[in-house]
Amino acid sequence: MTKNEIQLLKELTAAGEHGRVINALTFRARSEIAYLMGAHYIKRLSHTNLYVITERGREALKTIAD
Repeated sequence: MTKNEIQLLKELTAAGEHGRVINALTFRARSEIAYLMGAHYIKRLSHTNLYVITERGREALKTIAD
């Protein structure tokens, strides 16, 4: 994972179950967001622009920190 992907997972962990909006036009490339969604590390809450980290994402982040 890239530094930006790891940072995004950390931010979504801090956001909790309510998630947060991801502005792909800032420092995050759309490909990074697509990768995290494809790997099932994050998901978009239906009918919103909010993203949350999944259990799989938490596990991936934990293995990186170890």
